[in-house]
Amino acid sequence: MVLDQPGVGSNLQDHLDLFVIAECTGPHTYDRFAKPHLSALAGLQYLLTRKGPVASSLFETGGFWYADPDARSPDIQFHLGLGSGIEAGVAAMPQGGVTFNSAYLRPRSRGTVRLGSADPKAAPLIDPNYWEDPHDREMSIRGLKLAREMMRQAALKPYVLAERLPGPGVQTDQDHVDYACSHAKTDHHPAGTCRMGSDKDAVVDPQLRFNGIDGLRVVDASIMPRVVSSNTNAATIMIAEKAADLIRDMIRERMPERMPERMPT
Repeated sequence: MVLDQPGVGSNLQDHLDLFVIAECTGPHTYDRFAKPHLSALAGLQYLLTRKGPVASSLFETGGFWYADPDARSPDIQFHLGLGSGIEAGVAAMPQGGVTFNSAYLRPRSRGTVRLGSADPKAAPLIDPNYWEDPHDREMSIRGLKLAREMMRQAALKPYVLAERLPGPGVQTDQDHVDYACSHAKTDHHPAGTCRMGSDKDAVVDPQLRFNGIDGLRVVDASIMPRVVSSNTNAATIMIAEKAADLIRDMIRERMPERMPERMPT
């Protein structure tokens, strides 16, 4: 079946991630387990106890704050990673370090995902179109500056030796933009490319049914009209649970004899 649905692949949104790398005063982070003997011990600990550094997500701490002081709810998310060699292309610090990420949560910019060719195995053409709207750039840079300020707080002095990235040479607004353009990355929260809605341009309706193809529903983060102001994982699980209810109710209505009133739990 072939259907030209122009809305599919439009409305792509994602959270853009900017990071600060700081070197620590000692072996306070998981960087120390990069040494072969400590890495082996950590692996053994996990096999025996399911605990230790191998059981960690590395990003164990996070929080929310405001880039826009007039925002009604927090619009910046922070993640603290207990290692300095986490991001691609960034070497671990000699004494170990931390990675402090900031992401603006309510981008106005919209990107696209398009077919690269008629070959279904070919990679798609993905254009996240970050910062198309200047407001997104301003808020992202504010978040980066907040992250740098937080890492300079007196309470962290016993643990933080010095900021290594962006580094002391990054001072002006343009310096921050240049740093972001060379180091920014996805926060792995793509959403919106099969937008749910009641209008004629929506890809799926409020029942998650694909407009134009009977019997097809879309159940993932792509149906979000706007990316959520947080990680997308929990919201996507909630979408899936709602979809299960919708499908169950449909089957119960059409074939009541095949569906019990209460599903086993």
